[in-house]
Amino acid sequence: MPYKDPEERRRYDREYKRRLRAQQGLTSRGQTPVRKAYICPKFPQLRLLPGMAFQDGWLISDNPEEQDRIEQHPEYGRHIFSWRLEP
Repeated sequence: MPYKDPEERRRYDREYKRRLRAQQGLTSRGQTPVRKAYICPKFPQLRLLPGMAFQDGWLISDNPEEQDRIEQHPEYGRHIFSWRLEP
């Protein structure tokens, strides 16, 4: 790894992040992964919208619109948590 030259380090970091996004199936910054799992341990049967409900505290979604709605919910970050699932 190039530690001494700051420009080489920045170039290395950009390339590393590009490879990591490609490995995760992402093409640009800010894009959500194809599949995400959400967990809500406090309200295991929480219903967000018709057709979107947690079952035993879990909700798995691969729809970007659904993911945005879940992440805009007021309980997201307090009682609803997410992580990326490997394809």
